[in-house]
Parts: sequence; C-alpha cells; structure tokens
Amino acid sequence: MDSPTYWPREPLAYIEWYAPLAGSADPDHGMYQVKKASLRKGGSLPGEIVLLSCVRQSCQLIPCFGSEAVPEEWKSGSVLDQCSKFWLNNWSSKYAYQSLW
Repeated sequence: MDSPTYWPREPLAYIEWYAPLAGSADPDHGMYQVKKASLRKGGSLPGEIVLLSCVRQSCQLIPCFGSEAVPEEWKSGSVLDQCSKFWLNNWSSKYAYQSLW
C-alpha cells in the first residue's frame, strides 16, 4: 500500500526532546548535564518526527549515577528509559566538542 502523497518522500527520524541545558558545564570534566523533560499532557513523551536531513549529529549520553553503584537493571538497550539525568559527552569527537562549546 502506498503512503499518502502529502507525506515526505525522504527519511524521517524520531527525536525525543530533553530539558534545556544548564548555563554552564561541570567544572570537573567540562560536560553539560541534561535531564528528561516533563511528560506532555496525556502522559506522552516530548518527542517529534523530523526530516532526517534536519539532524546535524547524534550525541552520546552518559548516565549520571554519582558515587553510587550502577543499578543492575541498567542495560545498554534500556538505560535511556531508566535513567533521568545524563552527561552530554562533548569529548566523543572533535565535531561534538566544537558543537557543544
């Protein structure tokens, strides 16, 4: 079955939005902390479907767990759903560093 003619003909991406960044990076390692945004009315995630051509780059999120042990239930496939705070890794590539600083 063909899609409706008004749908875009190029690839799409689902973006889950996080809360705005704090005004400054952590002084110890220079990374910004991001937090999950509040749910929308009705309980849905704050996300959006955009054209893939609008995405500049992906970013690496490192879960924040402080001095505590990493919870055993955190797995690579589910940690983004289970953790609410992350470090935005600006050291993952030169482009990420330039984009975030």
